[in-house]
Amino acid sequence: MSQSLMIQGLIGLVVLIAFAFKGLWASALYGLFIGLVNVVLLGWTFQKANQRAAENPKSGILILYLSAVIRFVLLAVLFVLGLSLLKLDPMAVVLTFVLMQAGQMFNLKGKRRLTD
Repeated sequence: MSQSLMIQGLIGLVVLIAFAFKGLWASALYGLFIGLVNVVLLGWTFQKANQRAAENPKSGILILYLSAVIRFVLLAVLFVLGLSLLKLDPMAVVLTFVLMQAGQMFNLKGKRRLTD
């Protein structure tokens, strides 16, 4: 398991426990799910981009750009489904997701590039 996934997963679990005390565990769990989907897709994309960049640097960059678009659309769809269809609490969903993404800063400490 990657360090990024562990850090963000741990942050997500802490936030989930905090919201569980307010009875909003399902909303926080959904925010945790969205965050984990984003982290897994990002890690998989970096792996693919690094493989392609060894052959052709432009194709590696293209993969990263396409991944950003795909993840943006996927996250938007997941948020809309959770907030409108499932009627989850917006604060718990969004705050869990945002705090997990902030955990990515811990993973970047000491790195010169995002893909290191």
